[in-house]
Formats: sequence, C-alpha cells, structure tokens
Amino acid sequence: MTTQAVPRMIYVANARMPTEKAHGIQIAKMCEAFIEQGVSVELLLPSRGGDRRSIREFYGLRVDVPTRRLLVPDWYGSRIGFVASSFLFALRYFFHLVRRRHIHGERFIIYTTDLDQFSFFLIPFLGIPYFVEMHDAKKKRWAFRLLFWRARAIIAVNDIIRRQLIAVFSIPAERIIVRPNGYDAIVFRHPEEKDDARRVLGLPSGRKIVVYVGRIYAWKGLDTLIATARLLPDVLFYLVGGTQEALQNIGATGEISGNLIAAGSWHHTQIPRWLWAADILIVFGTKKDEYSYFHTSPMKLFEYMAARRPIIASRTPAIEAVVSDENVFFCMPDSPTDTAEKIRFVLEHPAEAEQKTAIAGQNLFSWSTRAEDIANFIRHHL
Repeated sequence: MTTQAVPRMIYVANARMPTEKAHGIQIAKMCEAFIEQGVSVELLLPSRGGDRRSIREFYGLRVDVPTRRLLVPDWYGSRIGFVASSFLFALRYFFHLVRRRHIHGERFIIYTTDLDQFSFFLIPFLGIPYFVEMHDAKKKRWAFRLLFWRARAIIAVNDIIRRQLIAVFSIPAERIIVRPNGYDAIVFRHPEEKDDARRVLGLPSGRKIVVYVGRIYAWKGLDTLIATARLLPDVLFYLVGGTQEALQNIGATGEISGNLIAAGSWHHTQIPRWLWAADILIVFGTKKDEYSYFHTSPMKLFEYMAARRPIIASRTPAIEAVVSDENVFFCMPDSPTDTAEKIRFVLEHPAEAEQKTAIAGQNLFSWSTRAEDIANFIRHHL
C-alpha cells in the first residue's frame, strides 16, 4: 500500500485529550484512520487535567494510539492562563522534538492542526518536514505567515478555506488539498430500525421526531432551532449534546417550548442510534458568525448522510461545499419560519425525502478514505 511509505508521524496537538468536544473526536478518528492505513502515528499532547482514560478506551477506537504527554501547567481555564500554558507547551515540544531528531537521530514528520492561534509557532524552526490541517481561513498574522512559510503542504476542510489561504498567503495551489471531515463507515455498517432505536433510547414510537446532534454554542445558530420548535408543537425536537440550561444560556429570545428536549451529552459511539431513531436530522449555520457561515465542516453532516435519514440544512457556503439540493432539503439560515416549512414538507412528502436520502447515502466521506488521501498527499510532498 502506498501509504506505508509515509514516515512515522508525530501529531502535535495543543488540546485536552480525551475530550468530548468535536475536535477531540476528529483528532482521535484521524489517528485511528492513519494507523489503519499503515501510518505509524504518535500523538504529542500537553499534560492537561481531565479524563485519564486512554484515547482508545474513551473514543471506542479499534486501535491503540501511542500518546506522549509533555508536562505543562494546566492554566488553560482563563485567557491569560491559556496563552501562558500554550507558550510553555510550544517550548516543551520544541526541545522534546529537537532531542529526538537531532540528538537521538529519530526520523519522523510532524502533523498539526489549528487548535489555537500561535502554539505552533516554533514548528517551522525544527528543521523537520511538517504538514498542517486548517479548519478555517486565517488573517495575515505573523504566526500563520511563519507556519505556512515552511509547511510542506496544507490540508483544508473546504474549498473556501483553500481559496482564501491562496489569496492571503500566496500559497501555491498545488500545496493545498481539500478534504472535508468524515464518518466511521464501520460504525454505520449495521443500522438499526427506527422503532428498535427508539425503544432502546426510551423515545415515543408514534411521534414525529427531529434530531440535532452537537454541543450548544451560539455560533452554531441554535436560536433558530429554539424558535422553530415553537412553530411546530406537534413535533418533538431532541438536541443531543447539551442541557436545557445550556440552551437558555446561548442568548435566544423567548421561552424554550416543551417539545424541545435537551437530551444531554452522549458518548459518540451512541450517536448513530439517535440518528436512526429520527424522522428528520437537522444541521444549522448562521450568517451571524463567519466561521459557521463559511468555514465549518460539521462531522454530524457526514454521519447524518450515513444514517440514511432525511436531512434539513441551512443553506450556507460551508454546508453547500459538502451537500446539494440533490441530497438534502435546504432552509434559509436564521429563518425559523422557513425551517418549519421545510420540516412540514419533508414529513408530508416521504417519497421525495426517501429519494434524497438514497442519493446522500451514495456520497459519503469516510475517515478511512480521508486518511488514505492525506497520506498519499504527504508522501507526494516529501
């Protein structure tokens, strides 16, 4: 396999791992996928507090992910503390990797991603080939100019980011590959029937259910979900990933109706069952936030398609980079009225919904395929 020609990879991530947040799942699943493609991976992290289970145990992975934690004070709780801890992590990984490469003679490449705005700033001075994954466009700041200056190649999660990186930093187009996030094909290989999934989850069998999966942040446009639920009192809306209190704290106006139920946080291995239990799956983006509107590559969207349930999605450039009118029902961003109308339409037109769902199931992006493509791209640029 060509991916076996990729040297050992050290994935540098200024992150608390494991974490229930989406970036942690993305890192874990990509490490798993790289390893299953024959790439030797080591995850290099700061020694932050939190869950001490292994990456494999916490995320339910099929493989062990070798992990090394560098001792760094856990001051990440405040803005100043985050900057200080991140700077110390940069110093720790710099001297750690210098020793391994230039004193002990180890051979490896570096892979990193944009978890913050500067902790990567010493990587260009290591004299080690490195590759960078970008999840949003960047302003022309010194840290990113330095990062892109010596990066062998860049992985962007959508084409909007690729075009903006080329325009702002004059990066040659051939050094950037676009690969969106993905889903685990093995997890979705044996779907459950809707009634079986509802029975296990304790959901009513005779109601129409709309499911949204994700943590509760204002930038995701969830105020639209709150207002939409008020317009459709006969439909149950389940928000899988947060609490009722978190919903009330995102700044939405008006009361939260009784048919919008925050189901709390669930282990990501249980998410497929929630998707199979739904009549409709929904994902939002908002014009009020640049990242939400242009740059995000929501993992939930790929899992939605794999679950083979009708999808309603905000028509944003970021979401349109992945899906089209052929496989989802679009609603206008920030419009509860239009979202409610689309939900009614899907429930009243099952044949059309089934047709789009079938097409969506043919255009899937797996972590395995993503890792294979990126590994071959890395090999090409070494």
